Amino acid sequence: MGVTLADLTIVVVTWQNATDLPPLLASLAPARAAGAELVVVDNASPDATPAVLRAAAPDAILIANAANRGFGAGANQGLAASRRPFVLFLNPDTVVEPDTLAVALAALERQPEVGVLGCRTLNGDGTPQRTVDRFHSVRSLVAAALRDDRDPDTPRGSAPTTSGLVDWVYGSFLLGRRAALDAVGGFDEAYEMYGEDLDLCHRLLAAGWKTAYCAEAVIVHHGNRSGAHRYGATRDLAVLQGTLRFFRRRRGRLPELAFRLAAGLQFAAKAFAARHGDADARARADRYVGMARLCLTGDPAGRQADRARLRASGAPGIEGR
Repeated sequence: MGVTLADLTIVVVTWQNATDLPPLLASLAPARAAGAELVVVDNASPDATPAVLRAAAPDAILIANAANRGFGAGANQGLAASRRPFVLFLNPDTVVEPDTLAVALAALERQPEVGVLGCRTLNGDGTPQRTVDRFHSVRSLVAAALRDDRDPDTPRGSAPTTSGLVDWVYGSFLLGRRAALDAVGGFDEAYEMYGEDLDLCHRLLAAGWKTAYCAEAVIVHHGNRSGAHRYGATRDLAVLQGTLRFFRRRRGRLPELAFRLAAGLQFAAKAFAARHGDADARARADRYVGMARLCLTGDPAGRQADRARLRASGAPGIEGR
């Protein structure tokens, strides 16, 4: 007998998602009726998120944190509480289309070398959302930073229409094989939000596991509402901090410096191009200046936070520089 929905745990990490949970839970109802387990880790939401969950899904496992521990730590809590051989990390502001979970599980089962799998993701208006990306080389980053025809408003990543192996998938829908997740210790908790999905896929590859994308499984993702609530206008800086953290932790000193130079030049050029525009353009210029400064300084606040987490956890792997 093949894998079934009773072999699946769905882990949702929430923060201020009271309005997002009802449509998500409604879309998960068929899978849960078929035996899928639901674990929700709430990172001290200031709204009614836990109450909404208890009312709509009283049989779900709820872990209510007293403080916001970030996505990586919350996801690991959900992984530790789960009891099934397959674990899906799913954003709270998503809606799962019918048969998506069964299709994704079957695709993962057919590929025993695959540790994690992503799916086709749509925006609320039905347009494709980019959720697949490459492990960019420093050379390609430098070329992108210096290219004259670059479009500063083009989002990163891609939205493939066909299934296949990929470098990494975004964490809005990340279906994992427990054996693979346990082999690498789950998510790196140094990432509060942004970069943890890239880091996980990179470590899985180093451990001999592959990452796949299933175009036949589809969700709708309503745009990172928790991140928008938490970071507001500084969300781009938080994303960049996650990328810098990845280079510090996984690529080494010289690639980190090369990335900082490439990205810093790129953001400085964007700031220069936008500074004489209208009010919106000038606001973008200010944001790009902040991102260029973050690259040039190497994110000292992030480094200090990494060292503090290292001291608190006793875990290896964070540079002390």
